[in-house]
Amino acid sequence: MYASFERYSTGARAHMGRSFLRPLLKILVLFVVLYLIVTSMFLTAFQVQSQSMHPLLEPRDRILVSPFPYGPPILFFKARLPAVQEPERGDVVILRSPMYERPRGVVTLFEPLVRVLTLQRGSLVRDPLGRRMPRYMVKRVIGLPGDTVVLRGYRAFVRRAGESEFVSEDRLSGVPYEVVTGAIPEGWDGELPFSGELPPVTLEPGQYFVLGDNRPASSDSRSWGPLERDRIVARVIFRYWPFARGGRL
Repeated sequence: MYASFERYSTGARAHMGRSFLRPLLKILVLFVVLYLIVTSMFLTAFQVQSQSMHPLLEPRDRILVSPFPYGPPILFFKARLPAVQEPERGDVVILRSPMYERPRGVVTLFEPLVRVLTLQRGSLVRDPLGRRMPRYMVKRVIGLPGDTVVLRGYRAFVRRAGESEFVSEDRLSGVPYEVVTGAIPEGWDGELPFSGELPPVTLEPGQYFVLGDNRPASSDSRSWGPLERDRIVARVIFRYWPFARGGRL
């Protein structure tokens, strides 16, 4: 009788364990799927990692961005929904780094989970030296398809398609923002990408010219060229941390 009770008790305990774990696993899977849907299509949070957008954004600032306006990707598919609007001059955007390549093989399966567990900060993708490659960057849209962009003293001047006059970036965009300029180091070749000068660059269809507001400390279209439209993934809409500088962007 005692032995029978022990067998019954052990079986009941195992059954209760399975009854508890199965719903928990279902809830976890549902949470991950819903999280990926919301963050990939509607709203997600990012932490700024660099000084390239100073003084608008500082390292460790936390921002909310929305993929929805520019046509968000459909989860688990390469296709995107139609864009509500196209990127405009002056927009602050999240872009997929030109140095970042999409994961392949088994990494494809685990990369979304790592992003969830690390709040978008972690990644399994590494460069040839084993360092984590930044998946995203924050920049400002300066030139649209068909524009011709030139830089003088770190400031951009844009000639729109079909026009003959170059207009300053701030006047053309109509968006007030502060650009950090700097003096070119002595002996620095003015034709190098991170100098304050750049010869005219004409954008092809589907190409955008993006810059950081902190021009001497930004990796942007000056060094890696015009950005393809499919690399612009979201628009920055709000800073929620620190509270003292929080607000719409």
